[in-house]
Amino acid sequence: MALPGWHERHQHTVHSEEDVVRFVNAVGCCTVNALERYPDFPSVAVAMGEAEALWHAWFWKDDLHIAKRLYYTRLFAGRPGFIALDWLPAFIAGSGAAADELFLLGAVPAEAQALYRLVEERGPLASRALKTLLPPDARKAATGHLWELERRFLVTKTGLTGRERGTYGYIWDLADRWLPDAFPAADRLKRAPAREQITAHLEALGVTVNAKLRERVLKWEE
Repeated sequence: MALPGWHERHQHTVHSEEDVVRFVNAVGCCTVNALERYPDFPSVAVAMGEAEALWHAWFWKDDLHIAKRLYYTRLFAGRPGFIALDWLPAFIAGSGAAADELFLLGAVPAEAQALYRLVEERGPLASRALKTLLPPDARKAATGHLWELERRFLVTKTGLTGRERGTYGYIWDLADRWLPDAFPAADRLKRAPAREQITAHLEALGVTVNAKLRERVLKWEE
């Protein structure tokens, strides 16, 4: 099987934070580790020439996002990944929807909605502080619900509580409050043109954008 064009151009080119920024800006979006079922989708691991990149990139994913140099997300098949800031409005338009719309449609669980309202009213909030505001039986599932809100571009991490064991954790805020310019740009772009732009870009990189990839990796819902 022929390697996708991005693979040939970028393998063994990532060795540092600056390399990650250059790579993501070149490909537009990627996962950190390669997706086993979608090996032609861009990944930092392949660009590093590694089988697994998450441990290498553990603080890169935090620092580059918090510095607003790249956008970290769990959009792609629910796995950690990055979006170049120039491409962020297109991904918001293609995958995202306003919180009230999603809540009205029942697309987000009630527990995740409650988390969103807490961040909306009291954020930015550290994960631990956020969980103390929840009923005890809801705390264990809070991380999963935050990831669900994150992949829908509703909340995002905006800082760290510390880097050492016992202090490491995230600070959360509304995504549109943290990066306000990206969301009006997404509104102007609209969903269908955004998806067309993303599809054309990925196919130019050598990625096969079929129905399964649109549904399972890009999470495009009708």
